[in-house]
Parts: sequence; C-alpha cells; structure tokens
Amino acid sequence: IEDSRKYYLIRHFINFLFFIVAIYFFFLLIYNRYNSWILAILGSTFLFLTPRIFAQSFYNNKDIIFMSLFIICMYAAVSFLQKPSYKNSVFFSIASALTVDVRILGIILPILVLIFYTINIFHDINYKKNTFKPLIVFLILTPFFIISFWPYLWEDPLTNFITTFKNYSQFDVNIYNFYLGEHINARNVPWHYPIIWIFVSTPLFYLSLFVIGFIFIFRRLIKRILRIEKNDPYSDIWRGNKEAQDLVFFSIFVVPLFCVIIFNSTLYDGWRHLYFIYPSFLMISLFGLHIIKILFFKKNTNLLIILSFLLLSPTIVWMLKNHPYQYVYFNFLAGKNFNTKFDMDYWGLSNANALKHIAENENRNVKISNVGTTDLHISKAFIPTSYRNKLTIINETINSDYIINNYRDWLGKNINQEFRIPINYEVFYEIIIDGVPINTIYKKVK
Repeated sequence: IEDSRKYYLIRHFINFLFFIVAIYFFFLLIYNRYNSWILAILGSTFLFLTPRIFAQSFYNNKDIIFMSLFIICMYAAVSFLQKPSYKNSVFFSIASALTVDVRILGIILPILVLIFYTINIFHDINYKKNTFKPLIVFLILTPFFIISFWPYLWEDPLTNFITTFKNYSQFDVNIYNFYLGEHINARNVPWHYPIIWIFVSTPLFYLSLFVIGFIFIFRRLIKRILRIEKNDPYSDIWRGNKEAQDLVFFSIFVVPLFCVIIFNSTLYDGWRHLYFIYPSFLMISLFGLHIIKILFFKKNTNLLIILSFLLLSPTIVWMLKNHPYQYVYFNFLAGKNFNTKFDMDYWGLSNANALKHIAENENRNVKISNVGTTDLHISKAFIPTSYRNKLTIINETINSDYIINNYRDWLGKNINQEFRIPINYEVFYEIIIDGVPINTIYKKVK
C-alpha cells in the first residue's frame, strides 16, 4: 500500500470490523441475561445507533478498540461466573490479557470478577466444590498472557506494570478542554466533567431508560445490604445469576467513573477515555426497559418492543441527515448553542471535507492554512490524490488563499482573539450541524 488514502481506508475498515465483532458479543451478552433474541437485537441496535460511537468506530483505534475488547471480555467474564470451567477460564484469561494490554484500565474487570467469584465461593457450597481448579487456572494464565502479549513487561513485569498504571492515571499532557464555556486543563478537570459529557452526548431515549435501570438496581442493592443475614439466601446481595450479572454491569459502570473522579484523572476530548463503560450503561438501560415491561407491558411485550424501535427513529434520522459528522452529536440537554459550551470536532475530522470542497472549486494550486491546533497535513493525506495536488499547506495565515477553522484549541487560548481571521478574508463555506458551524472556510478577497 503506497497511497496514504488507501492506508487510512484499510485501517478504518479493520477498526469498524472490530466494532462489528464486539456488537455480536454484545448481542450474546444481552441474550444470556434476558433469554430474548428480540431484546438482544434491540440492545445491539442501541450500541450501533449511538451517534458518537458509530462515527468513531471507523477511526478511533484507541477507545473503540478498547471498548470492543472490553465487551468481549465482559461476555467471557459472565460466562466464567455463570459456568466455571477450564474452557471458560482460558477464554476469560485471554480476553482479559488482550483488554489489559490495549489499555491498563482493563484490569478492573478481572478484579471485579474475582470479587464476585469469591463471594460465590463463600455463599454456595456446590460452587465452592467445583470452581477452585478453574479459578487457579485463571489466576495463573491471566498474568502469563498479559506479560506474553506485552513486550514492555518482559524485562521487569511488576515494576513496569505499576509504572504504566501510574502514568495512565495522571497522563502528562498539556491539553485544554473547552468545557461549559471555559478552557480547562485536561490534568485538572472538574469532578462532573465525564458525567456531564455522558448526559449531553447520549440519545435521550437511552438516557431515560438508564436512569430508571440505575435507580432500581441501586435501590435493590441498598435494600439487600441493609437486610443481609448469614445463611439466609433471601437476604444475599444478589439472588441468582441474573441479579449477579446486573451487579457486574452496575459495578463496571460505577467503579471506573468513581475512580476517575476520586483520583482526578487526566481527561480530554469529551468522555472517550470512558467509552468502555458505555456497554454497561446500555445494559443498565435495558434493565430499565425490563422494569417498564414488568410494570406496564407484562401482557403486551411486543408492543413495548415496537415502541422502542419507533423511539429509535429520531436518532436514525439525525444520523442519516448529518452523516458523516455524527461525532458532534449533542442532545437537547446541551442547549442550542453547544459550540459556546463544549468542544466539537476535537480531532479536526471535518478538515478533510473542507479541503476537498476547496479543491473541487479551484482549478489552480492554492495555499491553505488553519487557525486552531489541528494538523491539516493529516487531513490532506486522507483525500484523493487529484485533490491533494491542488493544495499546499502553509503555516502563515496572511499568505493563504484559504483559511480553515474547525474551532479546536488545545492551547486554551481565545479563538476569537488569538486566532482572529484577517479582515481581507470572507466566509466561503461552512459545515453546519444543528444550526452550529463546526468548520468554516475563509477565502481571501482582493
């Protein structure tokens, strides 16, 4: 592969393929919990029709790959808890190792599973008799695979692992987020930063179901803890495998979010570093839908499923209308002028179409610069060769034929002042989403 565009397209295809495989495992995860293929399809559709997740499934080879592996690992974890066996032990060990090696936060899932596993051993005699050997296999194979798949650990496994964990929690990057109308350093974001981002960038239908599911699971957990008694199965923290799964998903969502807030972890570019908790978010949403079915649609489940698919239509319409810019999706909680509160196209992806538009309207070679802090050279490498030959990227805005602004400023400066457009330029073209320009092209006027 010699052409840069083909390289990007193949990488995007592989990235998306990972995501599709993860959706299949998410389907299996839902089916295992609710024993309903219709609900499994609906839940998988929720994941696929999450605008930001869908858009980034093509190009985000960090957070989406990690989320995809985390889904597979979740399915392996549930299988291991539900049926401890050598086969499930090996499967969970490999899935855990791959997940941890992609991003060290993946260690959360094996730790949570060990906690649930230990509680099961102490509360169920039959579980205790049949599960020690698979557990030992898991405890041996998991660190073995983690080290085997991660060359950095080969020299000094424990020290290098701890070093990586420390570096990840406080990643030393001097990037500013535009959040609630202010530029805030990524190393010191407010505690509510990830929570607000989740609530303003997730479809409202999913959010509503999540709130219902979260409240019911949390209330049930508190009641069980308050009533817990020794050797009384009706007072255990969970009753049966289904409730145990609900608590696993609940923990996967709450624990990482809690840790990020408590340790004041470095976060930037929205909540993409926490995308791996989104599948658990959706599992809680599906539990909320399950509660609605029990309370209001017990005798008419098909009607609820039909209504659910109908309620997906606004999201589908929005995604089709604004393709391929689903990565700037905001719901109405963000307000109409979300550009005055939040980062939009923080990776400068719209720059590629901006460059393409310029090339399509020019018969000569033109000079292009940008305001802000994204790199036009990367965007130029993605567009077809015929367009590339017409464009020269330069740094000096004053000597440019065109200036591109995708409204992203990593340095925390005021774009209207520090990146002011010279007076001899006028708006040539804008990419507008929900009435807000996410990318503006300015052309020099004589």
